[in-house]
Amino acid sequence: MSAVLARIFAERGDKVTVITNTPSSGTESDTPFRVLRRPDSKALIEEIGQSDIVLQSNISLRLAWPLWLLYPRKPFVMVHHTPIARPDGRLAWQDRLKRLLLLRPRCASVSRYLADTIQKESNVITNPYDNSTFRQITGVVRDGDLLFVGRFVSAKGVDTLLHAYAIVLKYRPQTTLSIVGSGPEEGVLRDLAQSLGIAESAHFLGPRKGNELATLMNQHKILVVPSRSRPPEACPVVPVEAIACGCVPVVSRMGGLPESVGDAGALFEEGNIEELAKILLDSLNSPAVLDSYRAKAEQHLSRFLPEAVAAEYEFHFALAGCQQKLSQA
Repeated sequence: MSAVLARIFAERGDKVTVITNTPSSGTESDTPFRVLRRPDSKALIEEIGQSDIVLQSNISLRLAWPLWLLYPRKPFVMVHHTPIARPDGRLAWQDRLKRLLLLRPRCASVSRYLADTIQKESNVITNPYDNSTFRQITGVVRDGDLLFVGRFVSAKGVDTLLHAYAIVLKYRPQTTLSIVGSGPEEGVLRDLAQSLGIAESAHFLGPRKGNELATLMNQHKILVVPSRSRPPEACPVVPVEAIACGCVPVVSRMGGLPESVGDAGALFEEGNIEELAKILLDSLNSPAVLDSYRAKAEQHLSRFLPEAVAAEYEFHFALAGCQQKLSQA
C-alpha cells in the first residue's frame, strides 16, 4: 500500500523518498520514487531534515525519532493501520507511551473502527488498492467456487472456513475451495482437512501475489475472510482487491472488515461455522445473490482508488503545513 501511494505521489510531481528498515527484495529498480533502506542515524536525520513533510505508516520511534527530538515543527502526518494495543486489547507501557507521543503528528486511520480506538482526533483515509492489477480480466472463466487468501495463523480463522466447507460439501459436493498463502499452521490445517474428509477438494496453492493472485480472484466466485478479532483487522485490502476482480467477499463481522466490504459483500458472526456455511450455500446456489453484490462494487471501490486516496492525503498534507517534498517512514 505504501508503494501504491508513493508511486501516485511521484506521478503527481512530488519528490518521494520511502524510508524503511526492511531489506531489499530487488523489485524497486523501476519505481518513480527513491527507497532508502536501513539508514543510519546521520542519513535518517539528513533525509527528514530535507523533507517538507513526513508521512509515517504506524508509529515507529526507530524511524521517526528525529521528528520528536530535532524537528518538532516539521509537518508530520501519521496514518494508523493497526490498534495501539496488545493483540488481546491490553495497553502495555509501550502502548501508553506511543499514545502519549500522538500529540505530535496529525493523525489519520485506515478505518472508522480503528479511528475510534485511537485516543486522539483521527480522520479516516482508507487503504488504496492496485487497480491496475486487481480488475476484472476479459476471457478468464469464473469456474472456481471458494477462495481464501492470507497467512496460515490462528488469527486468520482458516480452521473456521475448513469446518464450514465440510458442511457445504454435504449439500453441494461439487464445491471447490482454493487456499492461497503460507504460514506456521499449514501442517495443522492440512491435517484438519484430512480429518474432516475434505483434503481432496480443499487445494493448498501456496503463496500468490500480483497478477497471479488477480487471476485467481477472477477465477473464483467467493473470497472468504474468516478472521478472528485477536488481533482485529483494521482495514484489510484483500477483500477490496477481490471486489475489484468480481469475486464477492464473505467476511467476519469484526474490526474494520465490514468497512472493507461495505454493501459489496456478506458478513457473518466471527467464528460461527453454521452461519458461514449457510451464507456460502445460499450464495453459490443463487447466482443472482452474487450478482446483486457485484452491482454495488463500483460505488464501493471509488473510496479505495489510489487517486482518491492520494487526494485525501494531500488534503491532510496541506492542513499539516506543506505538500511538496515527501518522505514516507
